[in-house]
Amino acid sequence: MAEREKYYIGLNGQIFEVSKELYETYYKGQRKEKYFTHDLKQEHTKVDKETGEMIVIPSREDSYERLLEAEKQFAEEAENVEDVAVREVMLEKLNEALRILTDEETAIIHALFYQEISEVELAKKIRNSQNNLTVTKI
Repeated sequence: MAEREKYYIGLNGQIFEVSKELYETYYKGQRKEKYFTHDLKQEHTKVDKETGEMIVIPSREDSYERLLEAEKQFAEEAENVEDVAVREVMLEKLNEALRILTDEETAIIHALFYQEISEVELAKKIRNSQNNLTVTKI
């Protein structure tokens, strides 16, 4: 086969004469782009040359919905390191604040938040008004 004398590339509706090296590099890049944008995304088949058996090559991309239907497991999202650090600092500050409360204040917080006693019930129990408890809670 005879070697071509001239090589052309079409760009933006114009045709340019280029060197053989540039022509080969350009079309090699075009083929690579097609591989990444099409071939990897489409399921396709090929025939095994030795056995004649049809082989299905699955797409390398898949939908989230299809994976869920196939009962694929996904790793849980890890907790953000910043969120963990902020929570730890907030817990430290909360513990410091709890240490300076009086026994009565500690008992009220324990009843409201840990025993889940309502403000009305607690007010009756300690013979105080609900408004005083609400203010104390804040």
